[in-house]
Amino acid sequence: MFAPYVALLIAALAWTAVWWVERIRLEHALTQKAAAFERQGYTAHWAGLKIDGWPFRLRVTLTAPQAGDSAGWGLTAPRLEFQAMAWAPNTWVLAAPAGLTVTRPGKGALNVSGQMIRASVGAANTAQPRFSFEGDHLILVPAQGASPAAFSAIGKLELHLQPGPDDQAAFLLRVDEGQLLPQTGLAKLASGKAFGLVWDSRLTKLSAFKGSNWPGALQAWRNAGGSMTVVNAELRLAGLKLKGEGGPFVVDTDGRLSGQLPLKLDTGAGQTLMSALGLLGPVQLTFKDGRAAIGPTPVGAALKIG
Repeated sequence: MFAPYVALLIAALAWTAVWWVERIRLEHALTQKAAAFERQGYTAHWAGLKIDGWPFRLRVTLTAPQAGDSAGWGLTAPRLEFQAMAWAPNTWVLAAPAGLTVTRPGKGALNVSGQMIRASVGAANTAQPRFSFEGDHLILVPAQGASPAAFSAIGKLELHLQPGPDDQAAFLLRVDEGQLLPQTGLAKLASGKAFGLVWDSRLTKLSAFKGSNWPGALQAWRNAGGSMTVVNAELRLAGLKLKGEGGPFVVDTDGRLSGQLPLKLDTGAGQTLMSALGLLGPVQLTFKDGRAAIGPTPVGAALKIG
């Protein structure tokens, strides 16, 4: 009559042993990987490392982690939490419950806080991992002496990278309820209303995106002929919605997008905006020579990704 209980106890003890072995393996792998990155010129260390989550999860808590590359890009946080199922540690969910700080080369640090800041990495043990980022009610505050970002706040921010066949990848950027700084060109067109963006695109030559730092990887991708084609773009501006698709876009030597995208008004109530832009038909979103324009109207610097 005690056989089922004995079997359950043995199974629990066996699984506990498996969990502890996986915990030790993970701690060793993290330490070794960080050391390897440091030898390559990156910054990758933390003040404290804790792994728990028994019986069914592996939960990693890093205290005061610091990461960065030789070009000056960096990330720090009071605490980062990683979590995966113990029996399938190839999909990880990351969270920054106390916010984080992004260091930008030449622009200084940007403190980011919000109701939720999290990311996930799938197929982590393969050559083509998937990546997603989500942030809710983000507040972006530059550190003392640092340059501000284009946005002071974002209601919801999403980034998704999904590798596909033929060395391609799908890249999606979504911005909802973005509050632009008053001095930006887009803010003048937005007339004080929230800014929104959907940028659903396809990248080529994904395997060429490699390097010891972000600008180096971007340059290698550019040299290999990597490009971006937009399959769906939505720009919500001054209460109106503009939609389009096209490309290709490439990256110039300064790391800024270069190319054109024709945009059309999604509804029929846009004569005022179109007149302000100087056009009554499709309007071109243009990134050229480091500058951005909607039709003939300059709106600031072109999107910089490197």
